[in-house]
Parts: sequence; structure tokens; C-alpha cells
Amino acid sequence: MTYQTHAVPDSFLNKWQDTSDVMARIFDVPAGLIMRVHPEKIEVLVSSHGEENPYEACETAPLNSGLYCETVMRTQRILQVPNALNDEDWKTNPDIALNMISYLGVPLIWPDDSVFGTICVLDNKERTFHTQYINLLWEIKKGIESDFKLIRQQEQLIASNTELRIAIEQQRADAQKLTQSNQELNAALATVTQMQAQLLHSEKMAALGSLVAGISHELNTPIGNGLMAASTLQSDVSTFMAHRDQGLALTRSEMQQLGESLTLGTEILMRNLSRAAELVRSFKQIAIDQSSMVRRSFALNTTVSDTLIMLRPLLRQHGRSVEASIPEDIIMDSDPGAIEQVLIILINNALVHAFPNKMQGKISIFAQLTENDEVHLHVSDDGIGIPAPNLSRLFDPFFTTRLGQGGSGLGLHIADNLVSTALHGQILVTSTEGQGACFTLVLPCVAAN
Repeated sequence: MTYQTHAVPDSFLNKWQDTSDVMARIFDVPAGLIMRVHPEKIEVLVSSHGEENPYEACETAPLNSGLYCETVMRTQRILQVPNALNDEDWKTNPDIALNMISYLGVPLIWPDDSVFGTICVLDNKERTFHTQYINLLWEIKKGIESDFKLIRQQEQLIASNTELRIAIEQQRADAQKLTQSNQELNAALATVTQMQAQLLHSEKMAALGSLVAGISHELNTPIGNGLMAASTLQSDVSTFMAHRDQGLALTRSEMQQLGESLTLGTEILMRNLSRAAELVRSFKQIAIDQSSMVRRSFALNTTVSDTLIMLRPLLRQHGRSVEASIPEDIIMDSDPGAIEQVLIILINNALVHAFPNKMQGKISIFAQLTENDEVHLHVSDDGIGIPAPNLSRLFDPFFTTRLGQGGSGLGLHIADNLVSTALHGQILVTSTEGQGACFTLVLPCVAAN
């Protein structure tokens, strides 16, 4: 297996140092490490601070030397070694020379699915880590991989066009807020509840970053068409001016052809500039809503439509479309940012879970206004459905059927939390295995203060 080196800004290294220190204290181990792989060596990128930790940041070791982390990277699976001294496969492991005989580690995967390295804890005594510690390590991995997305998105934003400079500045501001919020991680990781709050913020920022990349992609087509039409118009006008400067008169057919060309060019310009303006307006509103998460009056069909515009690249990637039917007269006084975030979670959930093995199917969104001024917003699919035993646990934190395959077990829990706290409603689910699933948001038209 060949590896590549991924660069990490200093701001993220500082944040990960705090995370590693807290992780080592919670796991009660001498060493908490974040490892980065290079083409021919592996590096201790971040090492927890502690007197008993034998590892130092920036030290390296050659690949194929038998380290625990090499197996984790090669298999891209969790590895737990309770006592290497009693294990025939590990009793010659080089870490034993440092008295690190027990190990728990998981792979870190870059957004392009290449291996970045590992995150792991090591102890100088025999340890068998309980399930809650394993789950916690997976969630810390998820947080760091969300940071990978932010790093990747920052690179894309720097290379994007002038129209997205405001979004780049917002991204930098969000990164600063994220760094500041992670300074509170020392206290937050003391309980699972506080850790969930931090992960909610990370999920929201990652979703907003995806929307930034999506709108950049969507703007390329109308702006490109507009530039092509403007170039043609410029050429026609230059020809006309050249004739005039030379004292040459255009024939009637030439005048007619010029008029038709100008008319067509201006129509193309207006159509594509209007499309670009619509995309920028949709993105601007969603970015404001998701960054501020404050209540205002809004039309539900506009909020749903803007969200689907932002998700269009992701849906196209999965070969899916979403059918939406929202009455235009549903006006709400609530938190549109929370509704957008919940829709993104539910649609992502359907894309990941409802249609395995490129199964055919569709996703639908529809809404109705009840007599007691409640909105019932339904997100349904006709996929494989949800097994009955899982329905009662679906919104529990850390419940997932894809542990170790990219599933954090927090998406639907975050959606439930947003619906109950920000929107003052409730989320319900119905499903028959093999016949799809339907999530229903029961929301007041006017949210409580």
C-alpha cells in the first residue's frame, strides 16, 4: 500500500493537542497519539503531554517495522491488543521496548478515502477497553475527520472565484470559532452529554462547508454561459464599430443578423445571470440561517427549495433526486437554520442507509398545515426500510448500524435535539422493513420563545 503526506495547518495541530491531552486523561493512559503516515515512514504528529509518555511529537519510524499502527492503516479497522507480551502476533512489536504493551487504535481517513494515519492510546499495563471507551475513540476520530473536511474545504475556497470571497472570510471566522470552542473541550469531554454538544457544532460547520463547495460548483455553469455570450456580443460590436470607422455601411441582411445576434446574446446573459443570482441568494440565506440559528418569519417552501439547491451536487453524486411538494401558503415564525440542518441530516441518512448496492428509489418531501396551526413536514423514501427492533433506538446517541464504516450514531440524535430544542416540536418515524421509511417533523407554526 502506498501513502501520501497530508499537510495540516498549525491552528488544527493546536486543537488536536488539546484533544490528545484530554483523551489520555479520560482513558487513563500514558500516551494518546495522532499518527501521520508518509510514503516511507510514520510520524508522531501529536503526542499527549505526560511524564510517562515515551513518545515525542515529530519523531518518526520507518514503515514495515511491525508497529501497531501499521496494521490499523493497512486493514483500516480498529485494533485492540490487551497485552502484547502474551500475544504471539505482537510480542516482537517495537513499542514493547518502550514498555507500551497494550494498544487501542482506529484509522484516520482523509476525505478522498486515502489513509491519513491513526489515533490511538497505549498503556504500560494490560488493558481491555470497555465498549464506551471504544465508542468515545470512534467519536473523537469522527471529529478529527470533520476537521479534515474543513481543511480540504479551506483549500477549495482559496482557489474559488471572486464571488465567493465573502464565504471564504466566513469560513475563516467559523474556523476561529471552532478553535475557540475546542478550548472548552477539556471540560466538555468530562461527560458524554457535553461531548455531544461539541460534536453538534462540528457537524453543523461541516454541513455548511459542503454547501459552500456545492454552490461554487453550481455557479460555474451560468457564469461560464454568461461569459461566452458576452464574448460573442463583444465580437459583434467590434465588427460593427470597425465598419463604422471605415465608413462602410452594413447591408440590410447584415443589420438584421446583427440585431438577432444582439437579442439572442442579451437573452442568454439575462437568463444565466438570473440563475447565478438565484443560487447566490439561496446560498446566502442558508449560510446566514445556519451560522446564526435565530428565528424569523419565512415561507417553508422557500426554505426547502433553497436547501435542495445546495444539496444538488450531493444528490447528483448519488444519482438521486428529491421530489418536494410544499404548499406556498405555509408561513412559519421559527428557526429556518434548524429546519435546513434537519433536512440535510434526514436526506443524508436516506442516501447512506435506504438504497444499498445502487438500489433504485426516490426521496420525497411534502408538508401539510393542520387545524391547530401545526406543520407536519414529511421526509420519506421507498428504500429497504428500518428493522422493527431498531425503531425505538433510532434517536439514541451513538446508535448506528455502521460502526467503523463512517456512521457516527449521532446524526438522527442531533436532528431530534434540534427539533425539540430549537423548533419546539417533535420528530416521529414510521417504517416497514422492505417498504421504505418516513420521518415526520411535527412543528408549531409559531415557535415558543
